[in-house]
Amino acid sequence: MKFHTFCFVFAAILASAPALSGSNNHSNNDNQLPKSLEQKVKNFRADLEARGYQVAQGNWHLFTIEDCKFPLETIGICMGNNPAAPYVIPTLPLWPDEFVDDTMKDLLGPTRGDTWWTYRLDKREALVVLAQLPPPGRYFSLETYAFTREGEINTDDEIYQSVQADPFMQSILFKKSPNSSRLLTFASIGDNNNVVIEQQSGAAFDQQRFFIITPDKVMKRKLTQALLRAGVPDRNQVFTEPVSPDVVRLGLAAEADDLMIIARYAHPEDEVAGDQWRQQLPLAVFRVRDPDTARATEPFPFPVRDERIAQSELELEGDVKELVAAVKQRWGQPNAKVGEFESLLLKVDLLGEHCLPRPMNCLGDNSDTDYQISPTARLDSGEVLAVVGILGTATGNATYVSLSPNWIPPLEGVLDVSDVDLEGSASAFAGMVNHTGKLYVHYFARECTDLPNCHEITRDMIPQDGELKLIQRNYVVPGSTRGPDPTLLVNPSLIIFDGASRPKSQADKK
Repeated sequence: MKFHTFCFVFAAILASAPALSGSNNHSNNDNQLPKSLEQKVKNFRADLEARGYQVAQGNWHLFTIEDCKFPLETIGICMGNNPAAPYVIPTLPLWPDEFVDDTMKDLLGPTRGDTWWTYRLDKREALVVLAQLPPPGRYFSLETYAFTREGEINTDDEIYQSVQADPFMQSILFKKSPNSSRLLTFASIGDNNNVVIEQQSGAAFDQQRFFIITPDKVMKRKLTQALLRAGVPDRNQVFTEPVSPDVVRLGLAAEADDLMIIARYAHPEDEVAGDQWRQQLPLAVFRVRDPDTARATEPFPFPVRDERIAQSELELEGDVKELVAAVKQRWGQPNAKVGEFESLLLKVDLLGEHCLPRPMNCLGDNSDTDYQISPTARLDSGEVLAVVGILGTATGNATYVSLSPNWIPPLEGVLDVSDVDLEGSASAFAGMVNHTGKLYVHYFARECTDLPNCHEITRDMIPQDGELKLIQRNYVVPGSTRGPDPTLLVNPSLIIFDGASRPKSQADKK
């Protein structure tokens, strides 16, 4: 096995070096923290080092659509990125006795110094994030994923067998890591810390909040005390993400899982302020190890997820079918092909602790939403794609809705259509269909001239003859902490029209 042998004095020198060229990733090595947070960061580190803890600091990066070129080269996919919420991801130095998987070094692009996108987690270790949360927006969360796991593809697995008719889904759910002894898992390890959870401390956006990610209750207690000594005014501003050894293979050796942290921030109320936060990335992240390697650990148990709830949409299912028929009538194409979206949570059991034992790629699953995915479609024979569905923000089932076309097989989200774009788009059919205020109709085409409620998908987004799948996300039911229960939702429908024969009426314009 190959391990790091550098000392952390040298690592600190490397971490202060200029960024490598060729990456669009932005990191906060310029240390653009508010002064009060910067002082807490300094106090926290000094306090821990004085007590003999091993401490190593990482960097934060903004991962955008433009950065998809890096994972496309290393793992062949862009991880099903949500165009509405560019990922904010730290890179971290490895411990001297930690296994080094060279195939993961520049996974999402070149990094500063000797830092890595993924890391392993010792059983007496914690990651600590000290953050100035972003300005008000529709959504924010921080979550840990098990990114790869040692293992082989199990062709007898029931999910593997169930998706044989869809070669794309089979190939992306059961996918080798660049290290041939491992599989891509990208699986959540429990519920995340989102803006609703953080509001339980009295506020969330534009506040300083602190996060401990650890498998050990002892480390949780000790690091909470360290944060309070560093100047955090109240322990209710400190949030813990447990890492259960019943879910994650802990340790620093080759056979351990490697992990990744992702923050998501979507639809800021003030785009300028939100973009400024994304450029500054006012967060700090530390790896911390307890010097007492002989003490007993107190592991966290298997995670119990928060309950998903929803306002039942099932009574609207007939209205959706009538709207599909009305749209086909408007186009004069009654025989246009119609396909139904499917819930990935229901279809392929897309839940981190269920994906990991298989092992299977969980596609960055998230308790705050479900992924409703369309059949495969094309655009380069003149097709116009119409999506007809129920708007989650209108039924009380979403804080925000994202509908995004994804280029496949790279699974790269290329643009975001939000609930703001979808609202009112079915109003022209009010004389033919009930409850159109809760429904939407939206089109995707290479060319949208004279076609309202339409987004163009350019060949820069999806190349000539490329295929796509549309993904709808309903994020966080208002009044709850999590995304909706998919058994109570009605999945959207995809209609494939011949774009050479478009409706002349403009009555369906919002």
